[in-house]
Amino acid sequence: MGKLEKYTKTMYSVAAVLIMAGVALMAFLENYQEMSIGLINAGSVIIFVTFIRARRYRSGPLKDERTVRIGSYGLSYSWFVTLVVVAVLFWVNYFGILQLTVDQVLGLLILVMAVTAKGFQWYLFRKGDVE
Repeated sequence: MGKLEKYTKTMYSVAAVLIMAGVALMAFLENYQEMSIGLINAGSVIIFVTFIRARRYRSGPLKDERTVRIGSYGLSYSWFVTLVVVAVLFWVNYFGILQLTVDQVLGLLILVMAVTAKGFQWYLFRKGDVE
């Protein structure tokens, strides 16, 4: 069994367990309706992502040296951009230009990290390789 088949079976199993747990919570415990909906949604998303990923990589390897290198460079560039954003937020707060709550700052940092990581990786994959 290849890595893709093992990954696909594992993720489908995890999704099935999440969905069954969500249905069981919904059926037997009335106070956990939101949690059960969350579990069912998480299982559904895992099934969708696994299906898309299995179709995309069915003929080639999931990872090779180039994809690992591009992923690492993308994450390191994202880390640097996030560091710059943290420094800018520090000075914005220090000079009283803008008052942000902790929730807003954390949300902004999560968004910056996720978007820049995927953006840099997308750019580097389009470029072909890193030097």
